[in-house]
Amino acid sequence: MKTIRIYSDESRHKNERFLLLGGIWVEEENMPVIENSIKALRNKYGYINTKGEHIDFLGEFKWTKVSYKYLAVYKELADLFFEWIDKDIIRSCVMLVDTQNPLVVSQSNIKKEGYFKLLYQLYFHNSRIPATYKIFPDRITNPTQHNVNFETLDKCLEVAFQKKFTPLLNPSEHPGLRGFINNVTPVDSKKSSCIQLIDVIMGALGYLQNGLFRKEDAKKAKVELMKYIFEKITLSGAIKVSGKSYYVAKSTKFNIWLFRPNNKKTPQ
Repeated sequence: MKTIRIYSDESRHKNERFLLLGGIWVEEENMPVIENSIKALRNKYGYINTKGEHIDFLGEFKWTKVSYKYLAVYKELADLFFEWIDKDIIRSCVMLVDTQNPLVVSQSNIKKEGYFKLLYQLYFHNSRIPATYKIFPDRITNPTQHNVNFETLDKCLEVAFQKKFTPLLNPSEHPGLRGFINNVTPVDSKKSSCIQLIDVIMGALGYLQNGLFRKEDAKKAKVELMKYIFEKITLSGAIKVSGKSYYVAKSTKFNIWLFRPNNKKTPQ
């Protein structure tokens, strides 16, 4: 079986309606393509120091750091993202969580154990094929208030993936198969180009979905990058975008979807 890595991150703007969780699915054999391209990008936007030495761009790619000074490099980073989407090097999914939805609030899907449920939904619903999965959430995804036990998440995902994927496999072709989840290991975003990449893409989508670009104090560089990224989504013939109060997108490679708790009861 193939080995697929999932890198995920969270994007939430204080007191805004939508919380976003997003991930990148990439076959392990394609990781060198990503790493080499990011390395080349950092080299391109490096500088010559006083000793005449070339120093690569070393800053962490992060939505909060977007400015006009570095806008060009962030646009090229977005170009790489959609190029990899187009070439089937990566898949990406972003989940919107409506914090004003009574069902979301009633099921504690924002704080404490509820965040565990959101990560589970992101990984389970967007993993499409039988494979060995290595999952790397951003380390700050697990602050004390979220109380996510990654060992438990690992076990729950394994049970779910067994039910989802085992019927699709021929046992004779996969002797000794022990499971589908190799690990769920939080990593520092500063050490992961993929987490930095999804942070930037989600940051732009959050700026759009939460209407932050309309505010008087909206940063012009972020608005420009947001438009640049959204145009790439809407102008793609393979991605269908719809919505009025918020946007969703659907394709085989890139999705934005609204999380809806599966509960028919209306909270009191």
